[in-house]
Amino acid sequence: MPRISKYKLGKEELQTIQNHFSYLISSLTDSREIENFLDGFFTPEEKIMLSKRLALQMMLKKGYSPSVIQPALHISYESVRTYSNLLAYKNDSFQKTLDRLIKREKAQEFWKKIDRLLKPVDLFLHAKTDMKARSKFMSGN
Repeated sequence: MPRISKYKLGKEELQTIQNHFSYLISSLTDSREIENFLDGFFTPEEKIMLSKRLALQMMLKKGYSPSVIQPALHISYESVRTYSNLLAYKNDSFQKTLDRLIKREKAQEFWKKIDRLLKPVDLFLHAKTDMKARSKFMSGN
């Protein structure tokens, strides 16, 4: 778990800094800009930690068991247990965002399945003019 300094900021200063951070995050609009910001702002270890935390929460939300999550993400059982307990108390906005990410993931899986189903059709269409496509089509690959 990351630790913050023992020297505390005043409420106003903390609120101002958090407002600036929220504004900054909301102002990033394209994926290249976001990636460049994250690369400059976070250390490689922080990016890994945050990515694993997101994956952990998505896996918990999807119903994966701790015994599956732990080796998949190379995290401790205690981390899985802690975030499992915390997930139940997250606000609705956070829960909806996780649901949106999961739906996006399912949509990507759907399109990959469609691509696999359409591959033989594509090979068939190219088989007339492409010897490699004809060979693949005829072999059943």
